[in-house]
Amino acid sequence: MLQERYERWIADARVDLEAARVLSQHCIPHIAIFLARQSLEKLLKVGYPVLGGRPMPREHSLQAMVHEVFGRIPDEIWEIIKRLNPFYMSTRYVDAAGGPPSERFDPEDAQQAVELAQEAFEWIEAQYRAKS
Repeated sequence: MLQERYERWIADARVDLEAARVLSQHCIPHIAIFLARQSLEKLLKVGYPVLGGRPMPREHSLQAMVHEVFGRIPDEIWEIIKRLNPFYMSTRYVDAAGGPPSERFDPEDAQQAVELAQEAFEWIEAQYRAKS
């Protein structure tokens, strides 16, 4: 069983993923994509203390965190991480998005991001629970 602190982090990450799902259904795609990605970022931060006994980093790169926490992961999860990683900036900042993020993404982008994040979320959480 995970410590209460880490359970709270996981629960909060799950709320972000659910918020992403709701926003994707209500046509606010750029924020939905950001929150889908953010849910994985929060979840990955838990891996540092849970799997490695290290403090949570001030890191935002999903790819860097996956590498640090797990090393090698299944290819399909790695592809999800690589796909969602760039959305940290492009869903939030006009310059990073090449225009207003609210105009760059569509509902299909958001739905796909939520589905991908859900798949990665389930895999990551299962790893923590198996090793705790």
